[in-house]
Amino acid sequence: MSGQFKKMKILQSALGVLALCHSTTLAAEDWRLEFLKASEVKTDTDSLRKIHEIHHKSPEELKQTIALLGANTASVRNAAQQEILRMGKDVLPLLQQMPAPQDVEARLRFRMIEDRLTFHDAWDSPQLVRVAAAGLLYERENPGKTHPSRRMFVEFFRQPSDSLRKGYRSMRLLSTENLDGSVAEETLRLTGKRLRGEADQRLSLSAQEATGTKQFPDRFRINVKIGGMAGGEGTYHVGVSVGKVRALFHPGLEEGAFRFEKIGTGNQLTSNEDMGFTPEVGGFVDMKIDVQRLVRGQVKLAVEVSGKDIVYRATKVFDADQIGTLDQISLDRSGRHGGDGIFRNLVIQFSLP
Repeated sequence: MSGQFKKMKILQSALGVLALCHSTTLAAEDWRLEFLKASEVKTDTDSLRKIHEIHHKSPEELKQTIALLGANTASVRNAAQQEILRMGKDVLPLLQQMPAPQDVEARLRFRMIEDRLTFHDAWDSPQLVRVAAAGLLYERENPGKTHPSRRMFVEFFRQPSDSLRKGYRSMRLLSTENLDGSVAEETLRLTGKRLRGEADQRLSLSAQEATGTKQFPDRFRINVKIGGMAGGEGTYHVGVSVGKVRALFHPGLEEGAFRFEKIGTGNQLTSNEDMGFTPEVGGFVDMKIDVQRLVRGQVKLAVEVSGKDIVYRATKVFDADQIGTLDQISLDRSGRHGGDGIFRNLVIQFSLP
């Protein structure tokens, strides 16, 4: 065996080990397994198949499940309610064709299910359980293929933490004035208590941590529930940063005053604009940002902020020198002294239709 050939064999062996390690790492970090475990959902193949079957019920099977909403046992009623919710919004037209149950509690649960599916969060727990289970089952039944759900980042802030100074799981805190934050009751808080002047707090996710690459892909979507607590309304803001651009609004300030600004400098890239509703303090709105890389380093951000019955939309294309490299996103509280910034249910899709 020649020296050159030996080197090639050694290199191939080393690459094989690296590939194995990388594969193992991906499996260990698979959000779907972690999420289903935290949701107390079994992840063996038979259980995943049963969940898949639940989500594809016939009209007659759906009627039988609705009937269980009035069962004598609370655990059976709760299980039936969760079972219908996990079918997702696609089942709503069929559900609306069903007569409401006669039993008082069953009818109340039935209406609650209708409302939840009609006005459901962009990504709530039942929907993510359904997507995670479907993705794992698909990959087990189709070895070597990858389901789109695999290319997602999901953080529901289920692990409590009194401080974020050392970061939070795969995210790290970037803060002026050494400000801190915490996680409790599935809510991230970035503290509003500060000493002077303007301040920034950002819980940041790097592309390397989220995707294993130096930059995010050319297209991805961010969904998060976001809000702020009482105090200093109009003097502080909450938002999401993509690269060096922050999309923000002011909790409790009339009409919200949405704008884009440059992180670090705080320079306004657009003027404040009314959103058509006032984000209430102590509550959450849904923020969605579609990110698309264009030519010559330009990036388009299409933002939707959803109130109870109003959706505000803003779209802008940023030049490369404004937005920089797409290597990080963050959940932000910025501005002056005031209420805490609060966040829930961060979901990033890296595989879009």
